[in-house]
Amino acid sequence: MNSDTEKLIRLLIVGEGLHEAEQITSSLRAAGIQVRAEFADDDETMGNLLANKSLDLVLFSNDLPYFTLKQAQHLIRECGRHVALISMAKNPTQELIVQSISEGAQDLVSSADLEHLILVIKREAYSLSLWRKAMRMELQIQESENRCQSLLANSRDAVAYVHEGMHIFANEAYMELFGCADFEELEGTPIIDMVDPSQQSELKKSLRDLGQNESNHNELTLKLLNSSGETLTATLEFSKASYDGERCTQILIRSRADTSELEEQINYLHQHDVITGLLNRQHFMGKLKSSITLAMNGIHQSAIVYIAIDDFQSVRDKIGISGCDTLIGEIANILKDNATEQQIVARFGAYSYACLGIIKDKSLIEKFAEDIVTKVAAYVFEIGDQSISVTCSASVCFIDQNSPADANEIISRAEKTCDEIQKVGGGDSSTYIPKEGEMTKEEEDGFAVDVIKEALAKNRIKALYQPIVSIKAEGGERYLSSLELTTKDGETLYRDDYQGAAERTGTAKALDRWMILHAIKKISETRKKSRKIEFFILLSGDSVIDTSLAKWITESLGKAKVSGEQLVFMINEAHAVSHLKAAKALSEGLKQIHCRFALDEFGTGLNPFQLAKHINPDYIRVNPAYMENLAQNEDNQQSIRELSHQAMSTEIRTITPGVEDADILSVLWTLGIDFVQGNFLQKPEKLLNYDFTSM
Repeated sequence: MNSDTEKLIRLLIVGEGLHEAEQITSSLRAAGIQVRAEFADDDETMGNLLANKSLDLVLFSNDLPYFTLKQAQHLIRECGRHVALISMAKNPTQELIVQSISEGAQDLVSSADLEHLILVIKREAYSLSLWRKAMRMELQIQESENRCQSLLANSRDAVAYVHEGMHIFANEAYMELFGCADFEELEGTPIIDMVDPSQQSELKKSLRDLGQNESNHNELTLKLLNSSGETLTATLEFSKASYDGERCTQILIRSRADTSELEEQINYLHQHDVITGLLNRQHFMGKLKSSITLAMNGIHQSAIVYIAIDDFQSVRDKIGISGCDTLIGEIANILKDNATEQQIVARFGAYSYACLGIIKDKSLIEKFAEDIVTKVAAYVFEIGDQSISVTCSASVCFIDQNSPADANEIISRAEKTCDEIQKVGGGDSSTYIPKEGEMTKEEEDGFAVDVIKEALAKNRIKALYQPIVSIKAEGGERYLSSLELTTKDGETLYRDDYQGAAERTGTAKALDRWMILHAIKKISETRKKSRKIEFFILLSGDSVIDTSLAKWITESLGKAKVSGEQLVFMINEAHAVSHLKAAKALSEGLKQIHCRFALDEFGTGLNPFQLAKHINPDYIRVNPAYMENLAQNEDNQQSIRELSHQAMSTEIRTITPGVEDADILSVLWTLGIDFVQGNFLQKPEKLLNYDFTSM
């Protein structure tokens, strides 16, 4: 259920005042629910919002004096959308609960019991997601049926459907076989009348057996009579089927044309990658699922070796797309030449491969991964008139009785391990080692605190930078700063790994200050090279309420003899709402020393730009929830367009994170956004090396 409620919930709160609505949205965010909220206090406002906004849930207060639940349900029906309705009351009674549900509400909750309300909202959001999945499945089924009809109509084999012995469908090939000009000649005709009388009893028995037996398939060679009374002999294949939702029997008479070679070619293309000749991802995943089943049943263990070309973006820039096809094909040949007979090899992604095989000796598989990395690094690839060398990284993931049953989880483990190798330079191999047991939240926090303290004390902390790029040709260099920590065992932790524990334990503030000092140092260093870089620094909730932070930053800038105009401090919208007074004071204090200010994860509050009036940010970074499936999700596109236009009218510049592919970037060009950020442009790196002229 959680995976569905992590998505953005579009909520309309209909109540008596904004204060209560803000309390609800703050509680939802604190519970980890992404919510975009709207507010209404009368039927006219609610009707307008339902007509113009795409909403998931309506939270309705039964305590409104001139607006009833029944009226609210009527407005929802009129809007023509599937929207869940949850009722609230200050003093819910059994009678009121029954009445509310009978009037269309999914539930009635006490407005004072926020914990119960959160659980009900989660439940209804999950139910809504299931309903939408069901609708998508129905559409897909309909599309599949349409495709099947098209295939039947164009099939070289003769196909017909009979219900209670009568024809209800026949394709062109079937009608040609029996000499019929159109289906009207066949419709309602008993199949028994089209069989030689000497074999009619045999056909009846076969159809009766098909209907009564567990077998779903029968085959029978019969003498058939066409419309001219001529006899032809054919083998009929009978199978159970459904047509227009009705149970029936399918009759298939195969064409005598030899299509075996064509079928073999089609089957090959269905299973293999065109460029490399290796198995494709889809077929490989089927093999992986089978291997997991066999391993879980104790039949044999397997291992997957995942291989990815290092720094592929740079390679592509050097040799071009067609050159990359040649390179990918040659690496595939290295894999085929070195794989054993027990291994299958696939092209898994744009620049990654996967090998799967039964194992008896784990060390041999690890040696195979090492050898592939070494052989690729030693090979000189001739691409056109260029000679180049590349490196790759390889990860090994063993599959045994204790492995997850989900093939995607196995792949995720292998990809994650490979990514970790590449983050420290690549050109190496490693084995995924699962952590034994699961730590409690307290143990996780304690571990994180120890790692943070040790990293700070022993300088095992590094700054990472990801470019924030203008799509409106605005000059300048901008980077979002983040940190990576290294444990004493050499494991690298990134913000998502430690930040939650750091905020819960009060150690996040120390990391913020380290990052600020490092940014000031970088400003000083790059200034000597005539570079003027804006560093965006995301502050924790602890730093927002730290009344000494602004003074400390002022003193640090003074010691370094650096102006604050190259520092942009970002705070989360939820932190700003929860600590508005402190956030406003921090913003004002930092702007006095010419620093700039930004609101992060912006745009899901009841009135986000009301918050912006208090904070007066220079930038807003759009909530990542709006980036989900952006290329196809028109609701999210419209939300970003509205945010960008409103920001533009107040001279606030907008940033969108999560740009992971070209499709997302092309959509953002049309939405009025100022800046973009994401791994498609460049992953966070230790060097300030992005070419800002490339856009």
